[in-house]
Amino acid sequence: MEVFRLSFIEFLRAFFPFQLLISHFKHNFAGVLAWLLFTLIVTGNLGSRFGLPILFYSPEYLGKVSYLSYALLGLGFGALMMAFHTYSYSKLGRRFPFLVFVKYPFLRFCKNNSGIPLFFFIVYLINMSHYQWTEEYASIWTIIGYMLSFLVGIICFVILTLIYFLPISQKYSKLNLSANKDEDGEYPFRTVFMYQREGKWYSRIFAKTHQRYLYLGSGFQINLSRPISHIDDAVVQKVLNRNRVNTSLFEIASVFLFFIISMLPDYKIFELPAALSIVLLITIIFMIYSVVQTWMRKWTLVFAVIILLTLDYLSVNSTYFSYKNFAYGLNYDSNDRPHYSIANIEKNSLDAEANEQSLKNYIQILENWKAQTGEAKPKLIIVNTSGGGLRSAIWTLGVLQKLDQETNGKLKQSIQLYTGASGGMVGASYFREICLRYSLQEIKSIYSKEFYENLSKDMLNKLAFSASTRDLFLRISQFEYGGYSYPKDRGQAFEDQLHANTNSFLDHPLGYYEQFEKQAKIPVMIFTPTIVNDGRRLLISSQSLAFLAFQNNQSNNFIRSNENIDYQLFFRDMDPQKIRFSTVARSSATFPFVTPMVTLPTLPEVQLMDAGIRDNYGGKITMEMIFQLQDWIKKNTSGVVILQIRDTKKVLDNTKYFQVSLIDKVTLPFGNMYTNFPKTQDFDQEQLFKVGLKKLDFPVELINFNLREKVNDQISLSWHLSTQEKNKILQAFYSPTNQRALIQVKAALGIK
Repeated sequence: MEVFRLSFIEFLRAFFPFQLLISHFKHNFAGVLAWLLFTLIVTGNLGSRFGLPILFYSPEYLGKVSYLSYALLGLGFGALMMAFHTYSYSKLGRRFPFLVFVKYPFLRFCKNNSGIPLFFFIVYLINMSHYQWTEEYASIWTIIGYMLSFLVGIICFVILTLIYFLPISQKYSKLNLSANKDEDGEYPFRTVFMYQREGKWYSRIFAKTHQRYLYLGSGFQINLSRPISHIDDAVVQKVLNRNRVNTSLFEIASVFLFFIISMLPDYKIFELPAALSIVLLITIIFMIYSVVQTWMRKWTLVFAVIILLTLDYLSVNSTYFSYKNFAYGLNYDSNDRPHYSIANIEKNSLDAEANEQSLKNYIQILENWKAQTGEAKPKLIIVNTSGGGLRSAIWTLGVLQKLDQETNGKLKQSIQLYTGASGGMVGASYFREICLRYSLQEIKSIYSKEFYENLSKDMLNKLAFSASTRDLFLRISQFEYGGYSYPKDRGQAFEDQLHANTNSFLDHPLGYYEQFEKQAKIPVMIFTPTIVNDGRRLLISSQSLAFLAFQNNQSNNFIRSNENIDYQLFFRDMDPQKIRFSTVARSSATFPFVTPMVTLPTLPEVQLMDAGIRDNYGGKITMEMIFQLQDWIKKNTSGVVILQIRDTKKVLDNTKYFQVSLIDKVTLPFGNMYTNFPKTQDFDQEQLFKVGLKKLDFPVELINFNLREKVNDQISLSWHLSTQEKNKILQAFYSPTNQRALIQVKAALGIK
């Protein structure tokens, strides 16, 4: 047995796990970034506003958080860890040629290379346990079960990987030297630390000597690598090349398996936890990068640019690589597709006949609405509901249910219009459909908790898995709607999950609601998604809204930008009523990179994005409606109530401001555009109401219901919410501020 006397500095220089860690930061920082990304997420330093950490703290599978959901997440992280190991082995193995002569070199490498993954797993388990204990009130035994399930998932994937690599490693073990080794083919080692050495301490850090390493061998034993200076470099290079081939084959096989799975998300068993989909996506990207970098090396960047340009070309000239999302129900092969041009937009905005007909039609809707209230001069209620993902959807539904119940059904009779953005409009659509089905005697009550529970179910798992599979690879799978075929993607997955959660209540074409709105059995809905190409708004309703897009050409005092485009008029030759209603709702709720932008069949094609970009609360379209209809409103109503259902209070309680640091001065100009985006809209709309309402000859009352009232009442902006977040939303209606708003609503409707 060899005995060595080493200082601590020399030990670090020889300790293989530490040298691997240094090599990662020096030669393999891309691998470190993946673990850094997930560490930031699980510690709440990245994506907490969007609920990313909660997806990992409380993964949901088949509708519930369970031991199986944690095991699946562990399986995903096991895949990421082994991808990290295989890439690192290929990338760094040549820097440590002693591995060639170690028994089971890949297994030994993985053990010594596990410092970074092990650190992440410890951080994750601590944060997950804390969340389950403090937020979900899970018992200590349940938490331990979750932890063990997570670890079992990791171990299972590690075993599957080693089943592939160990036989290969054994095949090359004949290259190991046989002299002076123990029964495992390794050199045992015992160290004695001495700090008093000759020379300066730093001279030993930079000393250039033939390096032998201390590595973790069998069990927890530390072994000393054998000298290899006498070994032919050609032998070492031959084995390293074989290792590179084997790791690349493993990675390619893993990517191919992932591609096969991507064809199967229609089966419920493949609706994996959203957190797992994120991990798998990063893992596959990492593996693809690993294969390319391993073989292309210095040409990797050039190769990546060529692939990117090729995909960009194919996205326009091939259906398989076309990553556009479709408006389901519209014909993209039609010869009647309208030209999206300034000339055509102006032509429609100057169509006096369409303006007159649409205004006349809407006035008749108002007359029918007034008749069904049974009052001589009823209050006209316009609901403005804000964006905010699933939290806004169930907050809007919950507020409308409770208000209607508190007013003995008078609220739903008084609402004439819904408008707003994103998740809020999804909740309003669901409430409107429930009221319609109640009036048709298809359901017994509109206040059942079942509706709230249905809408609050996860809508992210299926979407996330589709995003990480179908949207990443070839879009081969198709589905039919309205007689046309469309590729399956995350947009279709979102709509399918929405219909599955709500018992297909909203699965209608837009035109289904046309007669119900005309008869005033339900309020009119106006969706206002933003046209990304030029910032205009597309006004989508089952009714023509040409009177809101009409431009009087008599005055030339200013240039008109034609901000509003009436969907019904612009697509009049393409059966616009056939568009799927859930697609309309989704087009108004396209959060960047989560749900895709909807591509319209125009020439050239234009993209629709979240209505919240232009009008997150529906205030602008509300004021336009009031001004256009003010004569009728003044004559036939006792005034207007604008009921704003907001996910965030205008000025949050406990708001504090802090001193701007040096880094803040660099980031604030960019962060300001995003962080203060909703506040800027509030300021603009407040000014609009202030100036506009002075010119009206009838009362207009603004009543707010706020979900978030304090700075620390953050609820995830996501399509997946935790149990605690759902409970917070349920209780928010009973806050003092919202209870005062309830009294205002009752007073406006004449209810004591």
